[in-house]
Amino acid sequence: MSKNPHRHWKAYKDGLIPKTWPLLQIITTPTMLTMDGEDHARLRQPIQRAFTSRRMEALRPRIEQITRELLDALADLARATAVDLRAEFAFQLPMRVICELYGVNDPDVRRRLAIDTRLLLSSTTPPGERLSAQASIFSQMAQLIVAKRSQDNDDLTTALIQEFDTGRISEQELAGTLFLMLIAGQETTQNLLVNAVRRLIQHPDQLTRILAAGADEDPWPGVIEESLRYDAPAATTMFLFAVRDVQVAGVTIRAGDPVMIYTAAIGRDEEVFPHPHVFLTDRANARQHRAFGHGPHHCLGAPLARLETRIALPALFGRFIITPAEPVDGLPEMDSLSSNGPARLPVYVQER
Repeated sequence: MSKNPHRHWKAYKDGLIPKTWPLLQIITTPTMLTMDGEDHARLRQPIQRAFTSRRMEALRPRIEQITRELLDALADLARATAVDLRAEFAFQLPMRVICELYGVNDPDVRRRLAIDTRLLLSSTTPPGERLSAQASIFSQMAQLIVAKRSQDNDDLTTALIQEFDTGRISEQELAGTLFLMLIAGQETTQNLLVNAVRRLIQHPDQLTRILAAGADEDPWPGVIEESLRYDAPAATTMFLFAVRDVQVAGVTIRAGDPVMIYTAAIGRDEEVFPHPHVFLTDRANARQHRAFGHGPHHCLGAPLARLETRIALPALFGRFIITPAEPVDGLPEMDSLSSNGPARLPVYVQER
């Protein structure tokens, strides 16, 4: 299997995919997700150098501050009515954090990116609107690159521009990388947050035990890993392309065929996880999930997603008693080919 559509996607090479197909640019833009081998390493290594643990850890105080601000806003909203935790908290936190990383300080730009990202990832967005949202994001990335070239900042965009200036990556690859990290950096984290909250609401006995943990215990990493296993934030991996004919479980996949892996099913493998359809925050081997991928394509943003969630969940449940405003089991799921989580999570929040 290959990630490269330019070499191995037969229908694309044969000119059978319309240029107006809404997913085309996502699948064919040169990013780490669409390259293999040396090309993949060439793009991944500069991001690894820029996406350092030092830069991530330096974000901790800012993530804590953003979390407090969002919880304050949540408290104000909740005085009147139920609130949608997805829209008011789970979506807001990672979007603000990724914009901090990028050095995007203009509230209007942040708002535009948030709207465009939501339109792009929804399966119900009309094709014309999706293409417009896609073009808008790339335009914002191009403007950001121009602005950062004239400044001396210690943000991720500037670090990646410096890598570009060495000649290691092209202008198109630079814009594609920023685009990829915007989408992946906020979508998966908001799904992780909202899924974790939903499952803890559904399992109040486990939540009670977690909140009663002593100072020498830290149950939250277990919550995060079990949430990733039980509800992988990205439902699918788009796309792999067969480089030769192959049979899988009696089905023949022809060379050049696109293959979509249903990532969300991997964490429910009963040969790996005993009682896989039971949510257990103290599961010993939960981290064997593949929610962030595996091998050379393992998600570079996984530490940041875990950091944001590790800060957000105890802050949220430590401040509020949260009860569902609607039956949690009946909430509609996201209309998305990739996102895995409820479209909304209406709750009542009460200060402890």
